[in-house]
Amino acid sequence: MTTVTPSLPATSELFTKAKLVERHPTLLSLNRLDWALRHRASNGLAAAVYKTRCGELLVHEPQFLQWYLGLSGRAKPRSGRTGRKGCA
Repeated sequence: MTTVTPSLPATSELFTKAKLVERHPTLLSLNRLDWALRHRASNGLAAAVYKTRCGELLVHEPQFLQWYLGLSGRAKPRSGRTGRKGCA
């Protein structure tokens, strides 16, 4: 009986939370990324996150950006309602 293990992406595409925010400072904040990773089981992001033996989370950048930009998955960490213009 053979078991099929999912293939891991290239290590050049895996980043820690801090490195991912550093690579995309205008798109991501650490708080939004924390929210997304904390709720990864319910928001469709679980396939893009890998947990190392020491417990650190590594994020697959292409899958994460596809999810974050709305091309896949469900709930997204959007900006709040404060500062909206046009509301009386």
